Amino acid sequence: MATIELINVEKKFGDVHAVKPMNLTVRDGEFVVLLGPSGCGKTTTLRMISGLEAVTGGQILLNGRDVTWERPSDRDIAFVFQFFALYSHMTARENIAFPLQAQGERREVVRQRVEDVSRLLRMEHVLDVRPGALSGGDQQRVALARALVRHPAAFLMDEPLGALDADFRETMRAEIKRLHIDQHATTVYVTHDQIEAMAMGDRIVVMSDADVQQVGTPAEVYHDPANLFVARFIGSPGMNLVPGRYVRGVLHLAEGATYKVPDAWAPSLDAATRGDGDLILGFRPEAATVGVDSAIPATVYATDLHGGYTMLHLELGNNTIIHARTTREAKYAINTPVRFDLDPAMVRFFDPATEAAIIPEVRA
Repeated sequence: MATIELINVEKKFGDVHAVKPMNLTVRDGEFVVLLGPSGCGKTTTLRMISGLEAVTGGQILLNGRDVTWERPSDRDIAFVFQFFALYSHMTARENIAFPLQAQGERREVVRQRVEDVSRLLRMEHVLDVRPGALSGGDQQRVALARALVRHPAAFLMDEPLGALDADFRETMRAEIKRLHIDQHATTVYVTHDQIEAMAMGDRIVVMSDADVQQVGTPAEVYHDPANLFVARFIGSPGMNLVPGRYVRGVLHLAEGATYKVPDAWAPSLDAATRGDGDLILGFRPEAATVGVDSAIPATVYATDLHGGYTMLHLELGNNTIIHARTTREAKYAINTPVRFDLDPAMVRFFDPATEAAIIPEVRA
């Protein structure tokens, strides 16, 4: 497999950045997901790695070799597109074999590799069927097999599950992850679906406005977002973000509610605010526990049953709505007054001016 390095890689169209200068190393055998909303630069980044898009500046290294200006065909990289781009007049077998035939491989080698990859993807039963007669999931398997059959140095996948319905997406997500583990294949995968990114990636590169917001493991970007964008974007729903005024260890919230910050956070928050200043309190829905003797008052705004749990939507005042995850048996009428506490190990704080996360001196 391969290591992919991006060194100050950028792409501009006129004076507009499609991708701002970016540094990223994808380690050998790693599954890295580029995640972000439409137009953030993730697909352009993938196309620059493949050679389909010329860089404006910077270098791209593949296994230490500078491939910045090499043609796509010379980079030994396989690209899987969102729309399958299969040859409709060919059977699945012929589609899979085509890249090897174009390279002049011997017939026996082509036959063996097609059989091997079709067995790996459990698709032997569709090899003699043309794409038009295949389901979306089987068409995606053919597209993956066509990429795998070459034994490339790295795989690039541009929203390959985006055209599938929910059931197929879930199945193919598991297939691609299993395939990655079996093949130890260096993979860069583009998606706008944060659930997909969390489920599949070894690391996630969160992008917005042509810039990298954070690079980290799924656990890191979920529990320790680098800024407010990542906090909002990761999670379903995203992180609760509650504005308040911090004064000597206490965060004053809406409607006179207060929250005593964990002792481990106090030195960092004192330094960030000089003992008195605005902050944003962040916490995930599972960090909130509703109880009679809890500290923070709220009112039930709405409830959603999600099967295994109930999501409470609580109003803190000043139109601030937060989400709290509780048991599926919990039943609360709308407008019911409640109180909740927060797990001190799961709270985070952000600077409202810079939107950056405040880093604690000692983790709670």
